[in-house]
Amino acid sequence: MKDLRALLIDCRIELRKLSRDFQKTELCERLDLAIQNLINAEMAPPRSSEPGAAPEKAQTVSQVALAWQTAARDLKFSDPAIHARLSEKVMRLLEAKTLVDPATEILQLEAEVGKLKQQLAAMEKSMQTLGVERDALLGALATAVPQLKDGGDRLAVGMARISWLKAAAEKGAGDAAAGAGPVKKKVPEPQDTVPGADLLEAVAAGAATLSKEQREWCVGEAMVVSGFQYTPVELLDKGDAAIARMILDARKQP
Repeated sequence: MKDLRALLIDCRIELRKLSRDFQKTELCERLDLAIQNLINAEMAPPRSSEPGAAPEKAQTVSQVALAWQTAARDLKFSDPAIHARLSEKVMRLLEAKTLVDPATEILQLEAEVGKLKQQLAAMEKSMQTLGVERDALLGALATAVPQLKDGGDRLAVGMARISWLKAAAEKGAGDAAAGAGPVKKKVPEPQDTVPGADLLEAVAAGAATLSKEQREWCVGEAMVVSGFQYTPVELLDKGDAAIARMILDARKQP
């Protein structure tokens, strides 16, 4: 019965949309009566099996409200003056100036849902555009700095490549200056025994690897910064990225 009641309610809503004066028709009254009968049948208590027992009939709030709504709708056309007075009293009790028709409210909600769908589609399109731009930027960085291989964290590798380019630009500017002093920042080279911060960042991001000499130095440095909590074997098991990250984190601490 619930499916039938829902079907009748949907039919009434659609007919109300198609015909402005649908509530004045006999079909509207018949639909309301059928819906009310279905509600009464669903909410009716089971009949007593004892002979001669009078069946009890309980009314729910929704049943009473629907009955009053049906009666008020009929009164609107049979006696508009009384209906207007009742409407004024209801609005005064609700502290409202107007009462929204259920069909109108449904149309308003449908319009709101449509707006939300449009906003969601615009956000998805914007996210797709940002993704394309991000991939293009990371691809350009990969082409500019092929020395660093792609790792698991694409953004971290991209930041490491930017640092690499920045260091290379500073070195080139220092070499071009006449009588240039010492270079402020040296581009990390694989043969350097002591890796710089840029190389450590690249290793931590998984974009570069340490040479044998660099790994030996980093293991000793990691043992010191960790307070000798790990043995060389344990640090080697963690891998180059973990060792580099441990050293970088220790340098960031005050």
